[in-house]
Amino acid sequence: MYLRLLEDVRERLPDGVTLSVNQWHSLMHMDQGKTLKPGQDFRLMRDADGKEATLCVCPAGEAWLEYISGLYARYAGVMPLRLWIEDDFRFHNHAPLSWGGCFCQAHLDRFSRAAGKELDRADFVRGMLQPGAPHPYRRVWLDSCRDDLLLAAGRIGQAVEEVCPTAQLGLMSSLPQVHAAEGRDWAALLVKLARGNPMALRIHLPAYSEMSPGRYMLAFNQVSMLNRAFVPPETEVYPELENFPYSLYTKSRAFTRFQMLSALPLNVRGMTIDLFDLNGNGIVWPENWQEMFRALRPILDSLQDTGVFQARALGVRVLVHPDSSYTLHTRQGREMEELYPHETLFAGLFGAYGISFSYVTSLRSLEPGDIVAVCGQVLRNFDPQSVAQLFGNHFVLLNGDAAETLYGMGLGHLAGIASCRWIAQDSGAVSYEQAEDGRVYGGIHEARASAMVSCCDVLSIRYSETADVRAMSGFYGFDRGRVCHGQAIIGGSVYIFPFGRLRHPTEIPPMLLNALRAQMLADYLPATRTVPRAIGLPHLNVYAYWLENRLALYAVNAAMDDCPQLEFRLDSTRVVSVQAQGSARGARAYQPEFRMEGERLTLMDRLPAFESVLLLISFEDG
Repeated sequence: MYLRLLEDVRERLPDGVTLSVNQWHSLMHMDQGKTLKPGQDFRLMRDADGKEATLCVCPAGEAWLEYISGLYARYAGVMPLRLWIEDDFRFHNHAPLSWGGCFCQAHLDRFSRAAGKELDRADFVRGMLQPGAPHPYRRVWLDSCRDDLLLAAGRIGQAVEEVCPTAQLGLMSSLPQVHAAEGRDWAALLVKLARGNPMALRIHLPAYSEMSPGRYMLAFNQVSMLNRAFVPPETEVYPELENFPYSLYTKSRAFTRFQMLSALPLNVRGMTIDLFDLNGNGIVWPENWQEMFRALRPILDSLQDTGVFQARALGVRVLVHPDSSYTLHTRQGREMEELYPHETLFAGLFGAYGISFSYVTSLRSLEPGDIVAVCGQVLRNFDPQSVAQLFGNHFVLLNGDAAETLYGMGLGHLAGIASCRWIAQDSGAVSYEQAEDGRVYGGIHEARASAMVSCCDVLSIRYSETADVRAMSGFYGFDRGRVCHGQAIIGGSVYIFPFGRLRHPTEIPPMLLNALRAQMLADYLPATRTVPRAIGLPHLNVYAYWLENRLALYAVNAAMDDCPQLEFRLDSTRVVSVQAQGSARGARAYQPEFRMEGERLTLMDRLPAFESVLLLISFEDG
């Protein structure tokens, strides 16, 4: 029935409208009390505790591979522009399994062959997660997951190829940090699906339901922007904009519009939109989404047509690696979640602080003068010589986890670290951080910020006697006694931001979002034209690019307050012109009034909440 409906729809489409198909299930998202149909002799998925699903399947089972590739071949018969594979094409998140799978007997047999001895499920999981350095079982697990999904993608792609060679196969994604724990090779997977056609990815926009725009952008910068960095730049990206559970009670038109405007830094080709109930109600015209989209479409098109988002991204270079689950050290060895890399804290903070940033996945991609931000255990992906060159050639920011990792690799001397230890939040040892540099933050001398409740653990570092330490702040106990250094610059080229040990890779503790920590970090970054930063308004996210000898800034106001004027710190006093395109003003470009005072560019241009503006800045020296 569905295939006949698709064929009928295809014949009735007007010129310029194409047909694509989204097959909502592959491995199945969850059991939901359902079982396989008679004749579906698929191998079922098992979790690490041995629990077997009743519907979710093992992706390596031959019967399912034959079934799913045949199903996609049938859909390819309607000659669609694109076929989508949903985000259930993964090992994690298949309720009611614990985390996911697959630890079925066939997989255990494969793990045993790779290990050279017979393993039971508990032995393998214990080794895979063992605390400290990775056990060889970790690579067995990650390689197995990677190979299984590549095999399935190849089978589906081959079946589609035989029926409709021009049909694109696109993939939807989940959180890239979680995909890392199943060994996903993004480029190889997309290539397998594309079969020579353009690669397509439906990146998750992290808000099915409405939330504060500031909180949304924290997640967007750590999830969506990270996912974009992990795929080839030529990948066609169509973010998934979903309103669940499908009503204006869940998400407003204004927030949906904001999501679309803020998604442009992903360098998108379009949007996939899921707004209406799947139970058969169809489009709900009285909700009036159509008027919002009609008004927004030319604005999105005009911004995209500038070519800015295809240009070279600037900002602090946040170092990440798609294979970090292979190298990171677990702390307790008890949960699969310990395999998630924690490398995006700075990306979330920079967005909220108004500091431009971009991701980099290789040290070879760095350019002279780049400022590099390092979180988590990402340095374990590189050899000691490469790490030493990183510190020798760049200004480097380290959070607490990265500083501990550097010390644990025997390279603490690169940041002057003689020893370090963690101080747990709310242990009573540390109560607050206080500025010690004589500067005024938020209008306050010796400003303080809490290190308790809604904060996180801090790394207490003892620096070597020969290290050139400039401590901008210190941590103090409840008795006002100084406990240890806070934020510090070592040797003029290493910035220590000693917070870490977060529970989830996208967690941003509320206590890190305050004027002291934002202003201190922004003020002490080296002045450079490649890292422009906003001044004043929290949650004014700034994305920076070079475009034809002009500096392009795309500013997204994720605050609930209007921004009365825009101020940026630039390493230049020679701005000669500024051209703007603002979403609040429609699609037309205009010339805002501006002034330069030292390194500060001020535009007398109001930016309302939920709106964005693109600035093209020309300099006297080109």
